[in-house]
Amino acid sequence: MEAYAAPAPPKSPTQAKARRQPPPVLPDSLAQRVERAYFVLSRINGTARRATNTEDLSDDLPTVEDNLDVIRENLDQYGNVVDVKQLQMYRVLLADMQAQLGEWRTTLAEGGKQLAAMQARLDTLATQLPPAAQRPPTTTSVGRALARLQSKEDQATALLRRSRQTVTGLQTRVSDGYIQVLELQDVVREQMGRFNHRRSQAELPPLWHPSRIVADEQTSALVRQSYAAQRSLVSYYFAENWDYWVWMALLALAFFGWVFNNFRALRRASAEPAPAAGPLRLPEHRLYYLRPVPVASALLVVFSLAPFFDLNAPAAYTALLQLLLLAAVSVLGWRSWPRPLFWYWLGIVGAFFALTFAYTTRAPGLGARWAEVLLNGAAAGLGWQFWRFLRQRKLLAGFVRPVALLFVGLQVLAVLANANGRVSLAKMFSTTAIFGLTQGVALSAFVRVCTEAFFLQVQRSRVAGGASARFSFGKMESGLRKALTVVVGVLWLMLFTNNLNLYNLLYRTSEHVLTAPHSLGSTTFTLGNILLFVGIVLATIQLQKYVGYFFGETDDDFNADTDRKGSWMVAIRLGILAVGLLLATLASGLPVDKIAIVLGALGVGIGLGLQNIINNLVSGVILIFERPFQVGDYIEVNGKAGRVKDIGIRASKLISQSGSEVILPNGDLLSGHVINWTLSNNHIRSELAINLGPDADLDQARQLISAEILNHPNTLHKVAPEILLSNVNPQGYDLKVQFWINNIRQEQVLKSELLASIYQQLTQAGIAMR
Repeated sequence: MEAYAAPAPPKSPTQAKARRQPPPVLPDSLAQRVERAYFVLSRINGTARRATNTEDLSDDLPTVEDNLDVIRENLDQYGNVVDVKQLQMYRVLLADMQAQLGEWRTTLAEGGKQLAAMQARLDTLATQLPPAAQRPPTTTSVGRALARLQSKEDQATALLRRSRQTVTGLQTRVSDGYIQVLELQDVVREQMGRFNHRRSQAELPPLWHPSRIVADEQTSALVRQSYAAQRSLVSYYFAENWDYWVWMALLALAFFGWVFNNFRALRRASAEPAPAAGPLRLPEHRLYYLRPVPVASALLVVFSLAPFFDLNAPAAYTALLQLLLLAAVSVLGWRSWPRPLFWYWLGIVGAFFALTFAYTTRAPGLGARWAEVLLNGAAAGLGWQFWRFLRQRKLLAGFVRPVALLFVGLQVLAVLANANGRVSLAKMFSTTAIFGLTQGVALSAFVRVCTEAFFLQVQRSRVAGGASARFSFGKMESGLRKALTVVVGVLWLMLFTNNLNLYNLLYRTSEHVLTAPHSLGSTTFTLGNILLFVGIVLATIQLQKYVGYFFGETDDDFNADTDRKGSWMVAIRLGILAVGLLLATLASGLPVDKIAIVLGALGVGIGLGLQNIINNLVSGVILIFERPFQVGDYIEVNGKAGRVKDIGIRASKLISQSGSEVILPNGDLLSGHVINWTLSNNHIRSELAINLGPDADLDQARQLISAEILNHPNTLHKVAPEILLSNVNPQGYDLKVQFWINNIRQEQVLKSELLASIYQQLTQAGIAMR
């Protein structure tokens, strides 16, 4: 008999919940600790490799060390003879090296901290694992894992040791280089101070004591060493400032593309083919420098501005830029200048090469010094003849003549300084003179090239807009040349004073004067803020005045064939004024609360006496968007009629039939009754008065008059002319002829032509007119 099993007692809710809970968490097992140790060692190895990823630093550091040795050798070798240009270049290079070494110091210090932290973690990790005697045998999986972990730990220890040694070695070399930079900067400052305070003392014996002058054989060896040093420093400068050449290339391509596209657009628009060679002849203006493929002009623009990218570049680098500039000017001069001017220019180029080579060394021998004196004297004579030539023939910009006189004076000073043993001063005078003259001639050509490029842009815009290609460029050219002359004058003075070692002094003095705070009541301001505010306002006014020239507008834009233009030019001018005033306000440095006070005072002024001005300004804005008329429309307002020449911000200009310019405030144009004859088209109905004799055949006369009107190309043929009999008397018939023409600007010319042709036809038909 089967045994009976009693049913299990029912489970309480507490017991069921206890069975569903997971098992309690036990302490970390050895396998888990081994796994975490693997992860920690992997992070330690990765950090160690990143901290010692100093391939770029290791490659660049020897170059810095070699350049420091070169600078130290040059400073020690020429301790008595100071070359200001070289010292300025050393100061810049040492500042760059100091910044680079400082960045490397920070990087290596951070890497050293990371390696020290990883070493501490590695030491802590070793204490978290069982010692070797207590580890499971390698026959077990845990034992084998511990063995692999021990091997990885040994590798990490060795990697950390090598990494810390590498970082420590680099830190030592970088710190040593940094100290050398500081020492060399002190030497440079000491020599610069010695040059500034002891300019009257001679570094070498005077020429009338030849026995005490170093031999020329020693001088040639010094020249070779100086050349090798310059080559090393120029290579380093190129590597550190390669972005300058990128900007110069972009500038050259932009100018080349601008001029090239303008020439191509004009050739396409012109009915005559462009000449295969020689300058493109354009109305009332001859392009002396620009050509359809303006390679030389683009190089002139770039290399004229290249020295101002860095005023303290190495002497060899500056000479290279100047050589390229001389080549570009020579090409343009050969094609454009009269032969006498070009021969003078070749003489100046020859003087540049001769003087640059003669002053290569800072401690010349007796023969080299006599050669320098003779070259300076010959250069002074050449400069004097060049000045006389320019005074008789105004072939270059006016500022070249005083530059030529300055060149003569500096060459004479170089002769005197060299003769008295002040070789460094003589080199500074000679270098400043020849660089100043060549740069002055180049900047003169630069002004002319920019002016011609601007003219070409105006010409293209006018042709593209359908305007006449002929216009007077004189007034526009004069204003543009004055502005460009001011700009290049400032640039030339920067280069000139830098070569004379006066730029930094003038810059610091100007900075102190312009940035010194002044107080007026509770308002604090600086002269720099005021000048910047005035400069931005003046530049904004001139820009909004001349911006229309880029789109083909001119001051003498009186042309019967001018197409209507939109009002977007006024919007551009308003936008320029708004942005300019905003920038000027920000540049003034005034706080917002002071500006609010000024605006409040301005509001009071508007309420008291500026209503009309503000009314005209607002009316000008409304005219821009409402567009009741456009530039080129023929309108009548308040009894004044004419073609709209310009829609200004405050007033607009009309040109009447007699050629006078009528200036009307925009408020009057907006509030008055304006008749626009050309709002939708240029058609207008005109009429002629014709008087016939008493014996005239009226029907035949009407047919001849109608046929002659319809045969004219400037009349509307779809609308038949109306010939009305206005009066009959014993003397004959009075006819009123009404017809439509397709161009209101040619009404008077067309009426004259029709009267002449109608008279001829009626006379041939035997119909008498009276």
